[in-house]
Amino acid sequence: MRRMGCRRLRLIVDGEVVYWALLVPSETDLEAHARFPGMPQRGLEDWLRELLERFEAGWPQAKTVELLGVWPDRVEPVARAFPKASEGYSSSEETLC
Repeated sequence: MRRMGCRRLRLIVDGEVVYWALLVPSETDLEAHARFPGMPQRGLEDWLRELLERFEAGWPQAKTVELLGVWPDRVEPVARAFPKASEGYSSSEETLC
């Protein structure tokens, strides 16, 4: 995401948009947040993992999860995961970019 310059994400679970334009924090934002007492210090990867874990709790039976990068002029796939992979499908995650 950093390399692509993506500042917003769209989350799609089983073909349904569940979050339209989630603002991706910058490293500066995450560092500033960590300076408040009691707040964890985390990077972008940690932020994304925590976010996806929260969504996982809301959609425990999800079969396909897609992250789309949202720019002012386009929307592109970033990653796709298959948390409840059907039999015969060996990969649980693929990166599209």
